[in-house]
Amino acid sequence: MVVAGHFGTLGVAPSQDRSFNKPQIIMPAQAIHHINIRAHKTLVAELKDFYEGVLGLRAGWRPPFKSTGHWLYLEDRPVVHLVEDETVQGSTGSRGPIVDHVALSCTGLRDFEELLRTKNIAFRRTEVPETSLVQLIFVDPAGNGVELQFADGDA
Repeated sequence: MVVAGHFGTLGVAPSQDRSFNKPQIIMPAQAIHHINIRAHKTLVAELKDFYEGVLGLRAGWRPPFKSTGHWLYLEDRPVVHLVEDETVQGSTGSRGPIVDHVALSCTGLRDFEELLRTKNIAFRRTEVPETSLVQLIFVDPAGNGVELQFADGDA
């Protein structure tokens, strides 16, 4: 379970309801689904080699998104997503490239969509090509991307 928190918005004023300070169960998160890293093409290649050679991840199937990149798998799960993005100017610190978002495997799609609307949190709903996944994408107060993954049976 995840305890409710106040998430940032995409050009929408935060809700006047400050109940985010009071613990509320808003969704049963099941696991962190993946991490997504955006970087220049050459750095993406280095990252791919690193995660394969050092951590033993393996490149595998990736949906036909408009962007170019790689999905690296741990057993049967694509846990590191690398995306080529020439607009990334490099890291903001000494630790490395830009972390684009964190994704959580979740249940309760309809309830969570309603909660986001009630709290005036702008989000985008997408369907992953050639899969049965539905995603809700929004940002937290620090501007970090949050992506919630819902299986088809929950849509």
